[in-house]
Amino acid sequence: MRNDADLVSLLTPSTETSPEDRLYELANTISNIVSSYDDPYDAFAELLQNALDAVAERSTRGEKDYVPRVQVSVDRSNRTLSVEDNGTGIAWQDHQAAVRPNYSLKRRLGQSTSRGEKGAALTFLQFGGAEFSLSSRSGGEQGWSYTLSDGRDWFEETVKLLEDGRVFDDKLGEFPVSSFSLGPLDEKDTLTQGTRASVKFIDDRLTDLLGEDYKVAFSRLEYLLRTRTGLGFMVPDDDRDRLEEWQKSLVVSITLDADDDALTPGFLYPHELAKRSGSRKASMLTSPTANSELMYDHFDKAWLKRYVPKVVGNPKHAEVIDRFDVTGYVAYAFKNDWYEEVTQQHLSLPEDAGDSSLSETLIQVNGGFLVAVKDFPTGRRKAFLHRSGAEHKSRTFVCVNLAGDYKPDYGRKNLASDAHAFVLDLCKELIAFASGKKSNLYRGTAQSTHSAKNAADALESLKEDAVRLTKRGVLLVSGEPDLRRAPATETEVVAEFLRLVAIDSLPGFHVYGLLARGMLDGYFDYTLIDKAHAFDELDRPLGVAFADGQPMKYRGQWMEFKITSDGLTDDFDRDPGQPGKKYFGQVDLLVCESVDSATDNYDILEVTSDNYEERKYYGVTHILRSATNNDHAVQVICLRSLRATIAAQVGGSPLTPVEPVEGE
Repeated sequence: MRNDADLVSLLTPSTETSPEDRLYELANTISNIVSSYDDPYDAFAELLQNALDAVAERSTRGEKDYVPRVQVSVDRSNRTLSVEDNGTGIAWQDHQAAVRPNYSLKRRLGQSTSRGEKGAALTFLQFGGAEFSLSSRSGGEQGWSYTLSDGRDWFEETVKLLEDGRVFDDKLGEFPVSSFSLGPLDEKDTLTQGTRASVKFIDDRLTDLLGEDYKVAFSRLEYLLRTRTGLGFMVPDDDRDRLEEWQKSLVVSITLDADDDALTPGFLYPHELAKRSGSRKASMLTSPTANSELMYDHFDKAWLKRYVPKVVGNPKHAEVIDRFDVTGYVAYAFKNDWYEEVTQQHLSLPEDAGDSSLSETLIQVNGGFLVAVKDFPTGRRKAFLHRSGAEHKSRTFVCVNLAGDYKPDYGRKNLASDAHAFVLDLCKELIAFASGKKSNLYRGTAQSTHSAKNAADALESLKEDAVRLTKRGVLLVSGEPDLRRAPATETEVVAEFLRLVAIDSLPGFHVYGLLARGMLDGYFDYTLIDKAHAFDELDRPLGVAFADGQPMKYRGQWMEFKITSDGLTDDFDRDPGQPGKKYFGQVDLLVCESVDSATDNYDILEVTSDNYEERKYYGVTHILRSATNNDHAVQVICLRSLRATIAAQVGGSPLTPVEPVEGE
């Protein structure tokens, strides 16, 4: 019998379904699972979660002198990640259930300690890389091993052939053959109890992540394991009593290439990074110290009741807090790129790493919130679910730890519906509470050259500004028609808009000027007559609709420039008389680098072939509407979307986004 038929038999239950249907169903199931993983380091999270579930389960069996152990091995030259545990192991009788898609062995065996139970992780590990191997020994059994090579190629080629209408037939030999082995564990294998699982990546992500220097590599590996996997137990760093017994005694060993080391479990909190980087001060939010770079606190129900009573006072939220035994962490930094800077320093990333995939996937840039399930961090930072103030939001980092009967697999990709409203309101109140302590934060010349009291202070401030600008990279070079990178400040947004107007990429604008100080930023007229700028879905997707053949003419228009659209909606929400207050009905055009759709009381819709008639100016990418004003809409030119559309038309690539810097 052919190997791929054997693989289908291994990974699917025995049914009377035809071999072709079984193959088709299996390949599509695998495809759906693998495509649901979008983090380049998901393999770390899944391998560690399985290992920790196994040692946690074994710890419940009352074995005398049991010490839970996890070994993480990284071999950069072979592109291999391996995790070994001394947990329960997988019995031979359960081997098929363990590797079958969407079949949770943990759930079937009733392992109440497990953080995962969907049966998708091992499928992703088998078919997401170049090679997967699993060895396991349970109790006094001989143990077994399973290796699958080229799993990703196998299912991708199979899906393609099936979608092309090929008929499954053993005699045709058209379908790819899988290469796998399954059998007893080698007698020389040192695995005495537990499981060892390895993944070989199809690319060089391990080398890209870790670099060449061992000290740097270990620091980056530690950061990944303690912020993105189950090794980052999310409990107060001074409260070991909250840990379960197996967590307190867990021994974690690291083998990086040929070198062995140890790792202390626990989340790598921002204030710990601050201490490692030598930052001036990190103080508690509830007892802040003047001139702190970072303020932080761990919270539980009693803390929330005292400092953000509005949340606990909501009966529905109080029920969620009790049901999920909610605890967490909140930090507030003195500037909005603090998290990026301190982490970049810890990871020894080069100064020009701001645009790299490594920086984008690892660094917790500009605040956000992270979910933990039963003390385990679930992955990447998420954007806040609301608009609370762009500046304060970018400075705030929140970890929400949901335990109790919170479903294990929630949080990794989605937030459970019954916790969504609670997390939204909790983050709002935590941001408001933290930002109220802002006066205790560090104030220095780095924030503004104009605050310098003398020439020496001014020179020092200019040096710091020069470092920040250099780290961003060159924006524009004489003789080059395009920017080198995306705008990162409001000033650069203005410059890019005027450049596009000048080269007629945004035709029709007659700009009178820009205000250095004023209610709004710029004043213009608009006239567009040439029908060559009429909308066409394929050739001119940025074009306008000439109603009844009449030209587009608008007089006395006001524009605003922002880095993100939420900067303007925050201005709309200010109280009358407050500095920066804007009025929705008075703004005709917003030019920004990016848009944010999660905005209270506002909707921002992309302009498509279904609504292009609403476009007043050539190049408008979005329409901003207010829930309280149906008579007006703000036209929006999102430069990031504009670049993507232009790049698609000419076959180029849009620029890599660059994070803004506070105060500019």
